Amino acid sequence: MAGKCAKITKDTEYVVDPPHHVKTIAYPLVNPKTCPGAQLEFHVTEIHKDGAALDDIHPDEDHVFYVISGRANAKVGDETFLCEAGDALWVPKNTVHNFEILGGETFRIGVVFAPARPIWGD
Repeated sequence: MAGKCAKITKDTEYVVDPPHHVKTIAYPLVNPKTCPGAQLEFHVTEIHKDGAALDDIHPDEDHVFYVISGRANAKVGDETFLCEAGDALWVPKNTVHNFEILGGETFRIGVVFAPARPIWGD
């Protein structure tokens, strides 16, 4: 496969409330399953009003979050960051992190895992 262009449509597969998430929809657009040979993952995730991304840790994967819309406080290890549209947040592997959603707007983020997690198979 030379490449792939993916976008969210009414037929796009999604996950409701992935582990450690509340009132969340995640769209796994790029990963080794959807794009054979990919060594990372890219998701668009929507955390809705009164939702949350609870404490989580990925021992083997770095995370990058890019905020598309909404606002949240992100805890990364012992630090807290206000994340708003246009911000990118890096979370090193093996670091506890979470998001507390602020206001009534959906917190919509682009999410990268690098490398891809083994959940996608070989």
